[in-house]
Amino acid sequence: MPVSDHTQNTARQFFKSNPQGRGQKLKDSDLIKRIKQGETELLDVLIEGHYDGIYRFCYYKLGDREAAYDCAQETFLNLLRYLDTYVEQKKFKAYLYRIAGNVCTDWFRKNSVQLAGEELLETIAREDTELKRVELSDGIERALQALSPVQKDVIILHFFHDFKLREIAQITNVPMSTVKSRLKQGMDKLKAYMERSG
Repeated sequence: MPVSDHTQNTARQFFKSNPQGRGQKLKDSDLIKRIKQGETELLDVLIEGHYDGIYRFCYYKLGDREAAYDCAQETFLNLLRYLDTYVEQKKFKAYLYRIAGNVCTDWFRKNSVQLAGEELLETIAREDTELKRVELSDGIERALQALSPVQKDVIILHFFHDFKLREIAQITNVPMSTVKSRLKQGMDKLKAYMERSG
């Protein structure tokens, strides 16, 4: 997604008014604190920093570019609606991915869509180069479709988005032991699938 002129101008204005911040990336917690203090122009900086990852997450869950775009937008709208009530947590990114996961779940409920794993992975494979993501081998693609949705979520969050297990527990709103179990079961299924397929 190209950076908008407004976002570039906001970043320029921020660095002009904050020369000590030039070349330094603000932490999410600092951005949120300043946004709550009235520097709403920094919303663009916060959103721009997370948009691509949220879009890819929604896309992996939904398998449809337009639905992923809509859900990414809805994720940030929900963030804006409730930012005033946000209480500093260990990692804002985990909080944001939890919102995105809930938005995707709502999308499935509203649209009563049950995408087959094969259709989803074919779509991802076809459009993955546009997203500049790491290409998955055909064997891994087929192996991923053998996983349950909850196992696939844990695998994707852990290996594709580099979340730690405790962060995945926050995102999925399940105990750490459940995340560990889903990861182990998912990895066992992947290993068994890869051994069977040679």
